[in-house]
Amino acid sequence: MFAIGNDARGDDALGPQLAVRIEQASPPGLKLFAEYQLQIEHALDLRGAAAVLFIDAAVGLEQAFEFHRTVPDPAAPLLSHALSPGALLAVFERIEGRAPPPAFVLALRGKSFELGESLSAPAASALEAGWTWLCSRLSVSGLLAAATGAPPEHQQRNRAGHDAPEGRPHAEQ
Repeated sequence: MFAIGNDARGDDALGPQLAVRIEQASPPGLKLFAEYQLQIEHALDLRGAAAVLFIDAAVGLEQAFEFHRTVPDPAAPLLSHALSPGALLAVFERIEGRAPPPAFVLALRGKSFELGESLSAPAASALEAGWTWLCSRLSVSGLLAAATGAPPEHQQRNRAGHDAPEGRPHAEQ
């Protein structure tokens, strides 16, 4: 599980703040990585994983959060300083010569990402909603079940207008 974000940039702290709650819940068998951003080296952390969840803030969401399955994106740029979840999965596929584990994105609605800001009211609400939803799904079987049976209002839609790939629709911080 990767919780992505920067505590010093307002709503970008959604991933790390959710990571604190996950860590306190101590689900068995869970490996949690709280990172500012995904990097190529994180592909190695996917080895042996039964499933992967990427948690991050996103702009433009109509509801508090969206959950969706993600797949390798070999066309995504491989930047040395930050990757999308799809690009990271493509790196894993390239170096391992096999498909990555099932992977999912939990995007939490953020609004303001300025340096030094605290969590906005909409982001705080998204954090609570995301945590409530995630609590009963903190297992591989829970994530796989959610991918096939999550309520439609929380399924990711193919939407135009994102200014970055899945899970990082706001500008890189």
